[in-house]
Amino acid sequence: MSESIAQAQKRTKPIFEDIIATRASMSNEEKQVALAFLDYCNAKNITYKWSSTNRWTLKAKSKTIGYICIGVRSHDDNSWRILLDLKELLQYEDFIKKEGLTEIIYKNVNYCESCNHKNPCFGAATILGKEFRNICGVCVSFKNPNAESLDNACKIIDFRLALSHGTASRPILDPITDGLTRIDNKLRVNGISDLAGNTDENRDNLFNSKYNNYFYAGPYEHMSTGDSHTIVFELDNPTELKMYSLVTGLRLDVPNNWALYGTISKDGAWTLLDSQTEFPKPVTLYTEKAFNIDEPKTYQYYRIALNGSYFVLSQIHLYTM
Repeated sequence: MSESIAQAQKRTKPIFEDIIATRASMSNEEKQVALAFLDYCNAKNITYKWSSTNRWTLKAKSKTIGYICIGVRSHDDNSWRILLDLKELLQYEDFIKKEGLTEIIYKNVNYCESCNHKNPCFGAATILGKEFRNICGVCVSFKNPNAESLDNACKIIDFRLALSHGTASRPILDPITDGLTRIDNKLRVNGISDLAGNTDENRDNLFNSKYNNYFYAGPYEHMSTGDSHTIVFELDNPTELKMYSLVTGLRLDVPNNWALYGTISKDGAWTLLDSQTEFPKPVTLYTEKAFNIDEPKTYQYYRIALNGSYFVLSQIHLYTM
């Protein structure tokens, strides 16, 4: 029995330029554009390693910025494309308008090509004020780009590379916490659970001081499901918190809104300490956003209620004097 494309590529992990060089269906001009993009990637220190069938991941400074693809996943439709995630870029509408990228983004929105269009995997999204349906993520796809569209793709990448973001080893911390003492999550936070007292590793990840672990809210049974996610945490001693913060992780998806509460005893009434209606923009990877507690009091138990059907956080930080 002969190998499938997926089996062969999983075994050999092919190099993108080697496949491009042997494609009889591509004209010399198309091959030159593809190779020019690889030259651009090399000049910008962007890596492009095989990740799955007919797909190579574009990474810069440990951040995934998109993919280069041949065909549509498991089959070949005589195309190659540059697929770029837009979530980070769309927070900067002034730049998009100034650079004339609005119509380019509209023209190249990545529509779903492999799943059922009647029940698409990601459905609809509003991009720069315009609603799109049957799209796979919030991405642009430059299919068989010519020199002009390659230049537009590189312009988008250049801007994303210029944005500041943290990493799991070097997160960007919020300067407004300067002068406060951050509670050592690993030593002083314990008894992490939901309101019913259930514990799991997913919630524990928020207080383990490891940014490469994360709290995940999304559609997997073994993780957190639904739109409301409650984390109750007990401090080793009653403490007056002045500020608290949320630290983003390896994705730009963040909670829609949340509220922080405190109580002195496990069975006592909860007092609302702070609430936020949205995550401050811009949202960048591994970046701390801190929030003030206007009327702090001494509590041993705190509860945060995070709302959103899909998001990732790497840590919650707690600050006292």
